[in-house]
Amino acid sequence: MLKFLADENIAPRVKRALQGEEFQVKDVYELGLVSAPDVEILKYAQKENFVILTHDKDFGNLIRQLDQRHGGVILLRFRNQSPHNVVKHLIPYLRAIKEKNLQNKLIVMREGLAKGI
Repeated sequence: MLKFLADENIAPRVKRALQGEEFQVKDVYELGLVSAPDVEILKYAQKENFVILTHDKDFGNLIRQLDQRHGGVILLRFRNQSPHNVVKHLIPYLRAIKEKNLQNKLIVMREGLAKGI
């Protein structure tokens, strides 16, 4: 089962909406990782097999630099980053995706597009 780690830039409303859809979601606040360096968050997510949800482009650069296995990173790059719009696009995508399609991938989501790198 997919588990998600919401970065500090993910709105609490997005986390609650995902949990309301039965997704397992933790955030950096409840795990004591708020303001932690991205590399520390990535290592924690890797150890605990979380997929990271973020608006932070730095994670894309980081996973390329480290070249390590990870649970996946979903980078949310919508023109409208409001919680409502994020949820509107993210939940259908997460319902359809398989865990193996996220492993070691950076998924960049935009309106109408989810591209794996």
